[in-house]
Amino acid sequence: MALSVKKAMEYLAESHKAHRLAHAFLIHGVAGSGKEKLARRLAALVLHCSEEMLNSFPPHPDFHRVQPVSKSRRIVIGQVRLLEGTLRKRSATGMAKVAIIQEADRFALNAANAFLKTLEEPPAETFLILLTATPSTVLPAILSRCIRIPLHRKEKRQTTLQERSIVAHFNHCLQLSIGEVAQTFQFVRGFQTILAECKEDASRQAEAEVERYRQRYQNSTDGVWIKEYTRHSKAVMESASIRLRHSLISAVKSCLVEGLRTLHIRAITPNSTITFLSKIPQEILLQQVELLDRLQWFLDSGVNESLALEVYFLEIFSLIPCGLTGSKELTSELPLLPS
Repeated sequence: MALSVKKAMEYLAESHKAHRLAHAFLIHGVAGSGKEKLARRLAALVLHCSEEMLNSFPPHPDFHRVQPVSKSRRIVIGQVRLLEGTLRKRSATGMAKVAIIQEADRFALNAANAFLKTLEEPPAETFLILLTATPSTVLPAILSRCIRIPLHRKEKRQTTLQERSIVAHFNHCLQLSIGEVAQTFQFVRGFQTILAECKEDASRQAEAEVERYRQRYQNSTDGVWIKEYTRHSKAVMESASIRLRHSLISAVKSCLVEGLRTLHIRAITPNSTITFLSKIPQEILLQQVELLDRLQWFLDSGVNESLALEVYFLEIFSLIPCGLTGSKELTSELPLLPS
């Protein structure tokens, strides 16, 4: 049975008070369910600190976080080896150690096998908190060694400005009477514009943060830590860019699914506004959704981004029946994208 964050935390607090807290948990739920919030609260409880200390700099010495940072958005074996070495050291505070593993479904196979050793024989007073939105894709051997905590969605997830922009841009391109090649070119250009702008903003913020730390600690370290932090920041930024790409494609997919929903409820609510997508035959909408699923899979495997986007969206636009598009002309402007 899925729980709320509040109810799950009550159970965990009771277990902690009774000294019956397990050493490994898998917290899973859809976006908006509060996985990260519950993980932070549990970590703060075990470490006897505030949640703010977990996100401060420098962070709590016994709190560790692992997330996909490679170009393929995988947790790689080097990260697991580093975590293992850290967890087997003595606690800096003489108490417990906590590690949060974000996107536990993104382990590379050799990294997952290495992580199993830590799950099977964890160091004393070590707690591992794994997070995922898709527990079915987590290695079964990992699942079997964790206490699962399912969370239900608290409220509808709010879409981001970038997601709203790409959906509006997709609808705009979908209705252009310019041919599927030109539609694809214009859409992919807008898609990559959003990614590039977000990546540039993230890069500026990361560089500013690194510079602040360099100025603050330049006289107290030998510079090695700053170099490592710079490398880590770039990897995290790359991973964030890939997650944004994933969310943009998911937003387009949700748009198509909404077209399917409108198509089915039209007979029940004949006076409702019929969108352009609801005029597209159901079988075509389903094919387009399937194409987006395949596109996500290929992008996650590390193929060329531009080529994959062009190939799949060319097929998506080519499926639109003749006569449904409007009479708009091709424009070089992208008024629907964030400035």
